[in-house]
Amino acid sequence: MHPAFLTFPDPDAVAAEAATRFLTLAKAAIAERGQFVVALAGGSTPERLYKLLATRELDWEKIPVFFSDDRFLSPASRFSNAGLALRLLPLSPQMTFPVPAETTLDAAECAAQYERELVAALGPEPHFDLVLLGMGDDGHTASLFPGKPALTATSWVTHSTPGVLPPPVDRITFTFSLINAARNVLFLVTGANKREKVARWRAGVGSVRTLPVLGVAPTEGTLTVLLDEAAG
Repeated sequence: MHPAFLTFPDPDAVAAEAATRFLTLAKAAIAERGQFVVALAGGSTPERLYKLLATRELDWEKIPVFFSDDRFLSPASRFSNAGLALRLLPLSPQMTFPVPAETTLDAAECAAQYERELVAALGPEPHFDLVLLGMGDDGHTASLFPGKPALTATSWVTHSTPGVLPPPVDRITFTFSLINAARNVLFLVTGANKREKVARWRAGVGSVRTLPVLGVAPTEGTLTVLLDEAAG
């Protein structure tokens, strides 16, 4: 699946478009399958999205929420992706699945436990209705960093050593296998520091090892990239 790249004036417009798509997909999935299974992301652009979604009518009791990646930290940490979503969105506690950093000894065990929780909730062949992702200025997505072993993991969830952003803690991340099984994958990419990697992505230049976003290619689902003008 080749990405559909769509450009908007600024990060607020990207977030507004993402909110519209989130609501449309949620309504359709709940009508068809009784729930909307979503994986949320972290970062400044999703934060804008979550603030918008908090003002909209959504039945969060029918929205199982996982996280496409997170740091090996408690959700109470200000660096936790789950913590960000929990602070901004009226999520259902029974339907929200943060990575189990507080109950596991290390990142490898945490990843294995998160995969067990995911399979228990979604079945042995999990398919997300929506996976939200971003892209770092090094071309990584989720916590799939250039040159790291996580790029070739065959499980649904794996762990990774710290990336380029602080704090320097291990990460828990969906693998390409799980991301590419999704019905819809939506990237939110903003900022001039992303422009070079976006250009390479659009041209298909490089390899997954050097530009991990190239590894996102849903088997049957849609792949959409929302850019602001600075990134695009």
